[in-house]
Amino acid sequence: MQGLASQNAPSPKVVIPHFVTGGAFLFAVSLILAMNPDSLLGHYFDVKLLAMTHLTVLGFITMIIFGALTQLIPVIFEVKLFSEKLAFVSYFCLTSGTVLLAFVFWNYTFDATFWVASALILSAVSVFGVNIFLTASRSKSKNIERKLILTSVLWLGFTVSVGVILGFNLASPFLQQNHIELLKLHAHAGLAGWFLQLITGVSSHLLPMFMLSENADKKKLAFSYWCYNFGLSGLIFGFFGANSILVTVSGIVLFCGTGFYLAFLLEAFRKRIKIFFDTGMKQSAFSFVFLILAALLGILLALRLGFLESFSLQMTFSYGLMILFGFVSSLVIGQTYKTLPFIVWLSVYRAKIGKGKIPVPKELYSEKLAQVQFWVFETGLVAVIFGTCFWNEPAVQCGSLLFAFSVFCYLINLFKIAFHKASF
Repeated sequence: MQGLASQNAPSPKVVIPHFVTGGAFLFAVSLILAMNPDSLLGHYFDVKLLAMTHLTVLGFITMIIFGALTQLIPVIFEVKLFSEKLAFVSYFCLTSGTVLLAFVFWNYTFDATFWVASALILSAVSVFGVNIFLTASRSKSKNIERKLILTSVLWLGFTVSVGVILGFNLASPFLQQNHIELLKLHAHAGLAGWFLQLITGVSSHLLPMFMLSENADKKKLAFSYWCYNFGLSGLIFGFFGANSILVTVSGIVLFCGTGFYLAFLLEAFRKRIKIFFDTGMKQSAFSFVFLILAALLGILLALRLGFLESFSLQMTFSYGLMILFGFVSSLVIGQTYKTLPFIVWLSVYRAKIGKGKIPVPKELYSEKLAQVQFWVFETGLVAVIFGTCFWNEPAVQCGSLLFAFSVFCYLINLFKIAFHKASF
């Protein structure tokens, strides 16, 4: 954990708002889903589903990633963040742009509000990217984590740009390609290019640190890097050109990249010194079960087997849920319990060390509440996935209510950490 206490770390006032805002967005998504579970039993272009998806992707996941990277980039790159002011600008642009974009999708009116939302989100991503690349330019570190993180930021820019083009196309159609295929391109650029590649870069630094693991072979991460980027590039060309063979081969290459990444984590796990995991690490570890399941399901979808065609819509929904909530969101929640308490603890108690009894970082939140949140979250998610697989609305309703309750528990702990005050 001391790795997070770099002398290059930015002010907590820059980092903490990202976590609080991200948690609030996720809670909003959970309430919308609990009140509209049928949105998971329709089609991709259900307006409520589009709003929830972008609130989750931009408002929760990307928001917290921006905050976490603001803290971690100085640690990984071994230099100070180029500009904390730019971090504030990207935060405000992302927050306001996400709210406006959700409003656009909810009402499905691509008017001036969409242009403003697009401009704000593009500004947020551009400012964030400039800040990260200018920080990296001052760093002497050339490790594989740096390469993964910087490339993922480029994919984020590509993903957002494609999303804006798709929005223009919905307002005034001008593209000849099938819109569904372009939507798949947009989704996979975000999921594999931005989220998976970034998570590989950051978690390969954080998870061994939290497990007190040393000397895991990072050559596996280099193989992951090339598989991710070659596979994703091929997948995009395959979607754009409606080339099913290229889509299948590229999907297999991406699967191999995921395999190398998991092999690295397994080696780090075997070499760990820390035996017992707290709730945050358990939730982080459990998220990789969903990653494996999603990768296997993705291969089945890419193969386009004839006897599965009638289930392709259900399988696609389940695939998205496994990646977005089972893997990415679950990992983000788990790592919140590992990073945010230490960031706040360091801010509150750094000057008080040796002057009285102070709590340890894990005492800034309720471990019992975190355990309840973890088990309810996983149970609710499994129920939702089961419901979407078999078009079972009661299962989706039950799972969405459990999911909302688990997010409420997470939000309570998040606020306990973020607004913790010293007792002396």
